[in-house]
Amino acid sequence: MKSKEAELRTRMSVQDCGATFQQASAQAHGLGAKLGGFGAKVNGKDGSGFFTPVDDSPFAGLNDDAPAFTVGVIIPKFRGGANGNADAIHMYVWDRGDVREVKLMSPHGFGGGAHAGRLIAKFSDVFRTADPACEVSVTA
Repeated sequence: MKSKEAELRTRMSVQDCGATFQQASAQAHGLGAKLGGFGAKVNGKDGSGFFTPVDDSPFAGLNDDAPAFTVGVIIPKFRGGANGNADAIHMYVWDRGDVREVKLMSPHGFGGGAHAGRLIAKFSDVFRTADPACEVSVTA
């Protein structure tokens, strides 16, 4: 599976990064996502909402630089939303003293890269609005 990613550097606290992620999630739930999510709920295929990403790699225990905070959210798509078609976006935050390093990642399958890229752009824009000094670099 591929992913679209962005790396951010911000002076916001870890808690502020979490609140900004929640705000970005609300903004990413546009009319299409709301309609797709409604269809998924009606059909019993709703998997939307927040979750904690899990590193289930056999080598996860070797990670000596674990993030201070991780969160993900499932955002339904309009097209196929009634069947549970959705995208996820994850946020990983490392507290580096004066600065927080944030990684946004949206995994996608074949043909889903454009939507994942738009999600990364939307979330990055919300971070830039919350912290105009936020540095953003798109890595994939």
